[in-house]
Amino acid sequence: MSKFIAIDLDPQGVFAVAGAARGGKAAVDQAVAWDGPEAAGGPPALTLETARRVGEQLRDRLKAAGIAAAPALVAIPRDRVILKELRYPPVPPAEEPNLVRFQAIKELSDSPDEVVLDYVPLSGAADGERRSMAVAVRKDLYAAVQAMCAAAGLRLAAVTPRPYAVAAGLARAAVADGAPAGAVAALTVGPGGGEFTVASGGEVTFARTVPGPLVASAPMLLAEVRRNLTVYAGANPGRPVEAVYVAEVDGPWARRLGDALGLPVRAYDPLAGAAPAVTGPARGRFAGAAGLLAARAAGDPPINFAAPRQPRAEADPNRSRVLLAVLAALVLLAAGGAYGYFTLDSADAEVDRLTADRDAAKKRWEGLEPEAKRLAAADGWKARRVVWLDELYDMTDRFPVAGGFHAKSFTGKAPAADPKPDPKGKARPDLPGSIDLKVATRDPGPVMQLLDAINRDAVDPAPKDPKNPKKFYDKANHILNAKDDTATVATELASRPPEKFVRAPAQFTPPSRKNYPPPPAAKEPPKEKEPEPAKDPAPAPAPKAKDAAAGG
Repeated sequence: MSKFIAIDLDPQGVFAVAGAARGGKAAVDQAVAWDGPEAAGGPPALTLETARRVGEQLRDRLKAAGIAAAPALVAIPRDRVILKELRYPPVPPAEEPNLVRFQAIKELSDSPDEVVLDYVPLSGAADGERRSMAVAVRKDLYAAVQAMCAAAGLRLAAVTPRPYAVAAGLARAAVADGAPAGAVAALTVGPGGGEFTVASGGEVTFARTVPGPLVASAPMLLAEVRRNLTVYAGANPGRPVEAVYVAEVDGPWARRLGDALGLPVRAYDPLAGAAPAVTGPARGRFAGAAGLLAARAAGDPPINFAAPRQPRAEADPNRSRVLLAVLAALVLLAAGGAYGYFTLDSADAEVDRLTADRDAAKKRWEGLEPEAKRLAAADGWKARRVVWLDELYDMTDRFPVAGGFHAKSFTGKAPAADPKPDPKGKARPDLPGSIDLKVATRDPGPVMQLLDAINRDAVDPAPKDPKNPKKFYDKANHILNAKDDTATVATELASRPPEKFVRAPAQFTPPSRKNYPPPPAAKEPPKEKEPEPAKDPAPAPAPKAKDAAAGG
């Protein structure tokens, strides 16, 4: 939060608080009171002649209290400013400050060059009129405030009348107290006098100075409060005061006024529990200083003589349009020339780049052609792959549970390198393998159940091409062998990616243990060897011609 030093220039002293104010929240960290008559060490009346001395002594007191320099917010007493409520017809916002200043100056006795004037719009105007509260301060007092802050080493951020500071602090106290949202009055009193302020909806609608002699007498102060309430009620018949707040701690005025007035009267602590070193009735005299922080937390104070509302000169809209059109034409012309030059240059560079990319890509393509052939061969081999674990899993899930029905062998054949054509002469690379399942059974029923389950899984349930779905199994059939109570279930098998195996049983039903394991087959006696047939004796060789001749 931003740090500020809020200074209240009370007629009977100077009251300052240091704290933070931002985002609607204000927090008082330290408080310094410099009061009493000048002869007893109190501050002198603030004028151009005494401003430097007041500022230097204030700087020393802030330093002694350990308060570092920060932007200053200054409150001026009600009796040093002039408040005028004005009514005027609606005008454009740019003309309103001049109109308000013109009407306010007419009602002031001082010269326009001798005052600093600011105003704040008010709500509740009727008959199409507008209302504003104009506030003026003499330039010599404003100059004295500037000189005091300069001598104290503080940057002047805002100068506002104390009624607006008290109203801001009162609004925070009323919200915390759960007070009504209507008009409420605040009474601040000190040994030398006080102020009576009425605020409604965050707007100061009435402010009067309470003279010092009236504070010395309870009946006179009560009569003054009643008089101010009556004057306010006459000027604002539709917005009566609903409660009165007295800035005091452990003071007598809230109780006395509450007994005499027909309104709720409440005391409130302007420091809201901060600065425990300040005790007793002295805490009520910080209403203006603490209120300055509350006003700053809500934004800029409604009245700020350091930055008063000023008329805003409006340029000729036609002149602005012409200047904008000329400027736009020049910018477009320059941008068009630059765009054309850079476009041609970038186009030439792009052509060179694309040509180089084409040549490089062509060279890479020629170098990758052998790799592409090997990759195609690998893809072909991969397409013939069979995921045997998933096939066994699905076959286990399909296998019927029946007595005396169990598997004897499972034979799977992977796809051949060159699938054989079907009877019509067309190759069938989609069915490259086969499964032969031999089972033991005396009942053909489970065999048919198994064939039905295979046929139900034969076609892809979610094909990419619904009109031509892929077959996972084909030509499923069985062969019964009554001689040894076995059957063979055979089917052609296509490759299938893992994501196409969709069976997911919660658990497998264990097969029946009846007649399992099967008894070993009896060994057949060895067959006697059949006698070999007698061979005919070989014919005697024919006599050679020479021998025959000799014998003859």
